[in-house]
Amino acid sequence: MGFLREIVAATEADLRTPSYGRLDMVAPRVRSSLRDAILRSGPSGALLVEFKRNSPGSDHPELPVRSPSAFVTATEPAGVAGFSCIATAHRFGGSPGDVASLCGATDRPVLFKDFVIDPRQIEVADRAGASAILLIARLESAGLLRTSLAELARVAHARRLEVLLEFHERSELRRAGDVGADMFGVNVRDLDSLRMEPAVAADTLRAARELRPLLGLSGVNSARDADRFWNLGVDGILVGSAVARAKDPASFLATLRRTVPGGP
Repeated sequence: MGFLREIVAATEADLRTPSYGRLDMVAPRVRSSLRDAILRSGPSGALLVEFKRNSPGSDHPELPVRSPSAFVTATEPAGVAGFSCIATAHRFGGSPGDVASLCGATDRPVLFKDFVIDPRQIEVADRAGASAILLIARLESAGLLRTSLAELARVAHARRLEVLLEFHERSELRRAGDVGADMFGVNVRDLDSLRMEPAVAADTLRAARELRPLLGLSGVNSARDADRFWNLGVDGILVGSAVARAKDPASFLATLRRTVPGGP
């Protein structure tokens, strides 16, 4: 299983440490709906931008350093629908503290993006102020979960957190019927090998068209990459490493909007 087994083992080790999930105080905030924000974005499509410190699988994994608050300041002017924040320490350099800091810097919805395998991570996402969590179908189909996706989703909903369910291969879509997800996404990256597989993702997106709202995840480095997703009928796209590397993130994000016939 390569990378996935590595990251699950590292996550299990993190969960056993007493310091996991220890957060500084976060200002109280009204939790907004990520699903609603995506659907409100209209014909031009929703942009979700991701705060991350490292990008495993890329030639240059380390990303330019910005604080969560500086990242919000640099990207919000582009009219983003919401944010994603990496909470994974191993290989990504993220933390639940990053999520809490990002939530404290914006009133827009924030996705707690981690390799969620245990209800404790969901409790931490709640305390950090996130609006939604990511669940990954591959973790269950590969037999890497002790708690089912359906149960993890139930725990999230009990804490009033929305669920984004991620797929890569078409065969993983069968999990959608068992998980009470609020949103769906297809990742271009194969999380076993860390290879980008746009043809596999495109096939999965075509098969997932009735799952809404539907997002394209990863692999957006240019307007051309964004257009590939828009042409496959997604409601939004998530942009990570490319916006982190952009000198002017808001201007870069403006180039990724879907072209609307008759629009400006």
